Amino acid sequence: MVGLIPKTFVVVLGWLIVTDIAGALVVTLFNFLSLEFVAYAIWFVAGAYCGIFAYNSAYEWSSPAGGGEDLSERPDAGRIGTGVLVVGILVVAALTAQFYALVWTQGDGSDDDYAPGSMPHSLVFFAAVGGGMAFMRSARPAKVPPRPDGP
Repeated sequence: MVGLIPKTFVVVLGWLIVTDIAGALVVTLFNFLSLEFVAYAIWFVAGAYCGIFAYNSAYEWSSPAGGGEDLSERPDAGRIGTGVLVVGILVVAALTAQFYALVWTQGDGSDDDYAPGSMPHSLVFFAAVGGGMAFMRSARPAKVPPRPDGP
């Protein structure tokens, strides 16, 4: 479990950075085409995919080498999946608190559509990241071994 925390932290932070850059490029393209109204949808979709990719990457990296077996069939699969989800949510919550304290409360009056500069767009993005990770945790459950018949 100790190795799971830093691995998940690095993976989630990496996917957040990559997805934020990609989202900013897409928002810029749509702003150039005068389609600013789709910014929330862009950040929602980017966040959901970020959560899915971050969960899968962290889950794979944090799982012990299985020799080709399905990772969801391992006895510790539920623990690893829940650990990845909890650490991922904590990373997103910490970033939300940090951006609130350092960026969003400064009142610079910026009216842009970019995360993390815009609080509403960032909250949509972060909520979708958490939702994507929670979806993957529920879609990739650990397989419980059958109970032995006994008295």
